[in-house]
Amino acid sequence: MARPSAKTLAEVLAEHARATPNRLALIRDERTLSYGELLAQTVQAAKALLASGVKRGESVGVLLGNEPEWVVMALASSMIGARFCPLNTWYKKNEILWTMRHSGVRIVVSAARFLKTSYEDLFAELASEAVLGDAELVFVGATRAGATNWGAFLKRGDAISDADLASVRASVSPDTTAFVLYTSGSTADPKGVLLNHRGVVENGYDMGVRRGINGDDRVWIGSPLFYGLGATNALPAALTHGAAIVLQGHFEAGSAIESIRRSQASVYYGTGNMTRGMLDHPDYTRSKIGSLQKGNAGTVAEYKRLTLVEMGIKGAVPAYGLTETYGNATVGDMDDPIELKVAANGAPLPGMEMIIVDPATGALLPKGETGLVLIRGHTTPGYLNNPEETAKALRPDGFFDTGDLGSFNSDGHFIFNSRLKEVIKSGGINVSPVEVEQLLASHPDVRDAYVVGVGDPVKGELVVAFVDTAAPVSERALREYVKERAASFKAPHHVLFRSEAQLPRLASGKVSKAKLSEEARRELGIAS
Repeated sequence: MARPSAKTLAEVLAEHARATPNRLALIRDERTLSYGELLAQTVQAAKALLASGVKRGESVGVLLGNEPEWVVMALASSMIGARFCPLNTWYKKNEILWTMRHSGVRIVVSAARFLKTSYEDLFAELASEAVLGDAELVFVGATRAGATNWGAFLKRGDAISDADLASVRASVSPDTTAFVLYTSGSTADPKGVLLNHRGVVENGYDMGVRRGINGDDRVWIGSPLFYGLGATNALPAALTHGAAIVLQGHFEAGSAIESIRRSQASVYYGTGNMTRGMLDHPDYTRSKIGSLQKGNAGTVAEYKRLTLVEMGIKGAVPAYGLTETYGNATVGDMDDPIELKVAANGAPLPGMEMIIVDPATGALLPKGETGLVLIRGHTTPGYLNNPEETAKALRPDGFFDTGDLGSFNSDGHFIFNSRLKEVIKSGGINVSPVEVEQLLASHPDVRDAYVVGVGDPVKGELVVAFVDTAAPVSERALREYVKERAASFKAPHHVLFRSEAQLPRLASGKVSKAKLSEEARRELGIAS
């Protein structure tokens, strides 16, 4: 598939709709949309936004699972040059309100209900508290009297002419903001990552090339669309190559297996915990997910092994990146040996410049040495309404400070080490928590592991592991297992056992290392 000439997601959609209007674009269970139909719905929603008073540069929000309406609103916002601000469905009331205020959304399209939460009730409560300001609410599946539903919202678009919409479309610049994606704040407020149209499209296309995506593929997206992996990775990688997107409303292992089987999805966009969840599910068989041939293998070695070897998706590729780098900065090649895929994270994508520097001095480090990762190219221009954090992350020379440690091997493949702030200094020696987590996770009785450092007056920091086991195993056995495979200083000083449900999580669903550290200090009787 040739690189699109368009530089916004909406106009990429329009290109494909003109060339192949009947090609499948979206699959959500029994509901399907062709590229022509998706364009028609996007045009109507874009007109409805204009009729609702939304102007270029203003913010549009959604609070939905992975549904067609989410994609339509993202594309409609792109079409009129509005900033698209998806809200996290893990958020509680105060977090939703904070994000709406911070992003200044003019309108929010929300599910009436998602899983166990009634958003109609939640927003009614906020309205009664008079804290919503001027933000308008539109509900998909609305039942409450007086609520504006999706159909009524779309009907507004009838008041806008094709010529009026065309004029607005022509004014949208590739270098204006397409998305504001909020990162999880563990000890501070989330940061709204600004991402422009050009980077979303260009990096999205290059990620698709590395993953071998083409117009015949069906791309299964299990990750929530409001994450970078969904919004600015899977979505643009699929659309820029004219592939069909298979939407998983929310992840549940059994329904995910059935969705893949029924749709015959060929490209896998899941996370490591999703891979493990499907492998552990009683309905799982290799044949049910056998249509998956390529996709995302992830960053961490054990999760990559599960995808490539256990699930048998041999064409999947490793990657490394952040929300601030438009999804991925490095991606592997489909035909790389599995051993290389597990050991490394691919090479930099076109348009990405990566260097490794000494964290203390800033001196450039040679291949093979681990240091701070700096990236220049397709990177965020900054954080919304947060000049202080923007100044910390963006250096005067244009490089983005990832806060990650990594290295390049002799062949130019990137190897992720750990987050700089998470490195444990025990007995004067640096210990990578990611490395210890991978060693523990490779034990046949361990489902997952999370490692943190806890202050100690003698050693500086103790290495403490939180382990979710699939079968009974002792703390001593796990410590010996690590010692047999790595230097003894990497063996955890303490192993604490937790089920998946007991692990503390951020609003993003990620395990909170800060809360784990607090639990470790409390359980071990260590003063903070």
